[in-house]
Amino acid sequence: MPTATAEPLAEITQNKTPEIKTLLDLREQLFIDSMLKRRADDALASWTASRERQGVLLYLRGHTERALAILETEASHDFAKHFYARALLDAGYAAKAEKILAAQFTGKDLDTGLPLFRAQVDQGKIDDAEKTLKGLASLNTPETRAARIELMLRRGELERAAIEAEALFNENNISRAASFVFALVAQAAGDDDAARQAYERIAQNPPVPVNVLINLGTLYEDAGEYDLAIKCYETILREYPTNQRAKLYRRDAESSKSMFYDEDRERKEDKRLQILRTPVTDFELSVRSRNCLAKMKIETLGDLILKTESELLSYKNFGETSLQEIKSILASKGLRLGMRKEDALAYVPPEDKGRGAPPPPSGAEDLTARPIETLELSVRSRRAMERLGVKVIGDLTRRPEAEMLQVPNFGQTSLNEVKQKLAELGLALAGS
Repeated sequence: MPTATAEPLAEITQNKTPEIKTLLDLREQLFIDSMLKRRADDALASWTASRERQGVLLYLRGHTERALAILETEASHDFAKHFYARALLDAGYAAKAEKILAAQFTGKDLDTGLPLFRAQVDQGKIDDAEKTLKGLASLNTPETRAARIELMLRRGELERAAIEAEALFNENNISRAASFVFALVAQAAGDDDAARQAYERIAQNPPVPVNVLINLGTLYEDAGEYDLAIKCYETILREYPTNQRAKLYRRDAESSKSMFYDEDRERKEDKRLQILRTPVTDFELSVRSRNCLAKMKIETLGDLILKTESELLSYKNFGETSLQEIKSILASKGLRLGMRKEDALAYVPPEDKGRGAPPPPSGAEDLTARPIETLELSVRSRRAMERLGVKVIGDLTRRPEAEMLQVPNFGQTSLNEVKQKLAELGLALAGS
């Protein structure tokens, strides 16, 4: 057995059947008690007990990635499976976490029901999350009240959610759950200052949930405070080095910090960047051209412009006809073969030179077939479109407001922007 067995570490090192509630309390203590933290580290350094319990203690100590590596194969008892599921949820594997937690949920267990609720919400399974919460209806805690308010928000009941969230926050301003749902609702309503203050309150007391750091980071970015945003994303990556969302957001924040654009230039360059990301499969290519590009692993227009004419012609079965086809497509976008990315981004299309944009296509059908990039949405709104898989304007018009508001970091301000852009084209969201 490990040498450090003094209370409260004895729950994990000695107790034959550790209590989940007691271990959760231990986790909170480990983040604020430096002496207890040293005891846990000493215990881990000289560990001779089961690897299953070692994995659980690693999670409690905040080493989630290391805990996952052990518990993936070693978790056999219910308490270990529970913390394996929590580690999965923290790391962003909501579907795997849900499967384990659903098998353990008795219908009234708060410690299992709440993370199960979170796993379902993170996957957008709002109906399942509501069923889970019904099992906790008799437990009127700040956590269950916060969960109910979040469901209101996900259902599009913003005004009601705002009233309930403010009341809960005023009654329980030391509750992490109350602060989180208050921030979530405030962000959705466009009150970024209130949301920021609430997220910062949570961030002062570790362990800080990943979604809190992501949301806080995006608020810092919106305010132009890129150093603070990068700090949020790096905090996530220290514990979860493979977190793709944090990697992407950090890269975006670093790019924004290193370059200054006036608003108009940024809009135009970002529009060009979106064009470079357009898949070549979006164009009506001949079978021969399509097959050749696939074999050359050319997936986007950005990949294509890096090739020269001679490089393409040297490829088997790629002839002059295919070359002209490719050049015609690129020319329609103001691009050419052998073009540097910097030149592609700097190119200003005629419609942006004051000559007037080309008239919109006649008929709603043509409008709805236009790429979503033509709406020139803000960064936050574009990220929401990517998460929803929206490629063309028609995809967007089939989405109701309530569904849009379920997307993380997409609030009332972003919704108003989308609605205004659609209204300019004589279109609207579903049900509007």
